[in-house]
Amino acid sequence: MQLFQKQRRKPAIILTPLIDILFILIIFFVVSSRIIGDSGIGVVLPKSGQGKDSVSFLPTLMVTSDEQLILNDEPVTWENLAEALQKILEDTPNSPLILNIDERVAHGRVVGLMDQAKEVGFQQIVFGTQYKRANQEPQTDNSTE
Repeated sequence: MQLFQKQRRKPAIILTPLIDILFILIIFFVVSSRIIGDSGIGVVLPKSGQGKDSVSFLPTLMVTSDEQLILNDEPVTWENLAEALQKILEDTPNSPLILNIDERVAHGRVVGLMDQAKEVGFQQIVFGTQYKRANQEPQTDNSTE
């Protein structure tokens, strides 16, 4: 004698909460990716067909077209660059130094920066570039300074 009828429930996936969470994650990643990339300093990087995006927490040295130095978003003079690099190396040992150098900076200055970084103790030096698309024409700067 069976008092109750056995009803079998059909399993169902409720999609509304999943769509809400997915939408929030998309918004989060879009907003955070815009914040990470902009530094507000006008440095024109050379183009490269290969490479990957740099990670933002690594030590970064930027050189603008007028040869101003910016180490981790702080201005640095050429005279105290070695001291500042030494302090950064103590804070982040065994990390590479990322050089974001404007393409109009003289080659000799770049070699001097590399020598100073090696003397301080940086084992790896990475050059920042912009991704060059296959159909992109080379940019020419016709401005007079």
